[in-house]
Amino acid sequence: MSTAAFGDLRFQGGWTGGEWTGEQLGAHSPTFAGYPDDLSGSFSQSGSRFTVTGAGDIAPAVREALPTGGTVRDILTGTFAALIAVIVVGALFITTEYRHNMIHLTLAASPRRSRVLMAKAIVLGAVTFVAGLVGTVLAIPLGERLAKAKGVYIFPVSSSTELRVALGTAALLATASVLALAVSTVFRHSSGAVTTVIVAIVLPYILTAIPFMPESAANWLSRVTPAAAFAVQQTLVRYDQVASHYTPYNGYYPLAPWAGFAVLAAYAVASLAVAAVLLNRRDA
Repeated sequence: MSTAAFGDLRFQGGWTGGEWTGEQLGAHSPTFAGYPDDLSGSFSQSGSRFTVTGAGDIAPAVREALPTGGTVRDILTGTFAALIAVIVVGALFITTEYRHNMIHLTLAASPRRSRVLMAKAIVLGAVTFVAGLVGTVLAIPLGERLAKAKGVYIFPVSSSTELRVALGTAALLATASVLALAVSTVFRHSSGAVTTVIVAIVLPYILTAIPFMPESAANWLSRVTPAAAFAVQQTLVRYDQVASHYTPYNGYYPLAPWAGFAVLAAYAVASLAVAAVLLNRRDA
């Protein structure tokens, strides 16, 4: 609790606001871990002297101001593990046929090889999207309830933002699986393809999660690598008037949510185009 006294207040121009009044702000806001309970401010006036007592910050809350607070992105940390899983599944979706020499039968049944690749991409992407959406829709409210039960403050978000996070996370997983499918078509070996896609998506994500990573390097990785798609999980707002470290580690991405996803989508589309060309030129 802190107290501030304001004296000898002077006004310029006409004052039409009437008498000064005091109002309790934040009294009904949920507390976060480590914050004292049952704090209430006070306001008193003695002549031209005003005394205000309270706790908190009058500026908009940013992640550094509430280091123990959580976000929807924190609840969806499991996306990291799910991402590795869908990359492996995407790679095996076609490399299994190469390993067992079944690809010849598939291509014989459908001579238009690019159509085979597109069909695989559509099926894989659709199934992954639905599975990812179901998991995300279930995880967000459950995670919020568990966090609040333990006294962890969760930065509030609107319903539209939660919907964007859910759809964006599902799209991220689906597009990553399609990227793995395309790279596997180029390599024709699951081990090399899985390693390549993990290095392209997962490794930059891990690097930006390191707290002492330079801000410029973290923001660069979140702009040019497929890991930029994690911007779809951003729920925090950047305030120009509040000095803070706006980095991916703190939940702030340099690109807008769907712009970040577009980076991953561009990699997937380009990889599919290369895979289609090579698939048409090769014997199998």
